[in-house]
Amino acid sequence: MIQPVQERVMGSQYCSYRVGGPLDEPYVPKTLDESIEILSLARERGCPLTVIGGGANTIIASQGIRGITFLCKRLMFVEQVGELTFKIGAGMPLARVAKLAQDHHATGAEFMIGVPGTLGGAISMNAGAMGQETAGIIDQAIVYNLETGEIEAWPHEQLMFSYRKSVINPKKMVVLGAQVTFRSGEPQAITELIQKSLSFRQKHHPKEPNGGSVFKNPLPDKPSGLLLDQLGAKGWREGGAMVSPLHANFIVNVEHATSTDILKLMLRMKHAVKAEFGLDVFPENRFLGDATEEEKSIWEELTGHVWNN
Repeated sequence: MIQPVQERVMGSQYCSYRVGGPLDEPYVPKTLDESIEILSLARERGCPLTVIGGGANTIIASQGIRGITFLCKRLMFVEQVGELTFKIGAGMPLARVAKLAQDHHATGAEFMIGVPGTLGGAISMNAGAMGQETAGIIDQAIVYNLETGEIEAWPHEQLMFSYRKSVINPKKMVVLGAQVTFRSGEPQAITELIQKSLSFRQKHHPKEPNGGSVFKNPLPDKPSGLLLDQLGAKGWREGGAMVSPLHANFIVNVEHATSTDILKLMLRMKHAVKAEFGLDVFPENRFLGDATEEEKSIWEELTGHVWNN
């Protein structure tokens, strides 16, 4: 039987913001069988379950995470099942998905080269950039149904992809992998798009610990970063968290930020956009763990939903 990680594990180790307190019972599965064992254990116990991939768009509470934490970063199997079709584990880094496609002279995943997340997270939020999105390569997702305890294959249509979201509900299902199909492409064009993606991120995205884009765009022609830039948000600060001087839709951890610091700064940004432009912006980041009452209140105002971690 798979055992939890024995040494003390902090959420900050699995969060690109580098915030997060102790994880009570962390597991790091490498196979589907180990994953099923852990998820079945959580169902049997009826205890809290938190799933974390690359932690690239995630804020982990400074008080940590209670119950079982399912860390899927090592769930990285790859099986070729067709000329350009592969079964890939949910923990596969997106950069390696992009490289896999490039190695087969295939297009559809070039944008992933500079995204610091994993395939499972990208499916759940339909990550995208450079005119591409995850939905464009997904045939089906391999999902563990927390209500039934069964493994299910969800076809593309059932996932109901839209802008930065899918139908995946982390309270009811866990993405363990996917079948993807790339499209045949021209090697030089693929290389050029990959280089363009890397160059853009190197020039416009901060190097300090961050969680990627903070807010979704309220409208296609109203990017959150541009709106916040117009408000002069770059450099705004709450505690150890600061709006990046490089990109106004990024928050960076500059001095031992806490989860509360980040959430307070997000709320300031949201209020400013609403006051100046009359537009509501909603988090692209997610917030996990043992939230304080203050953090719950802030998150509810940020999302418009009752706290339910």
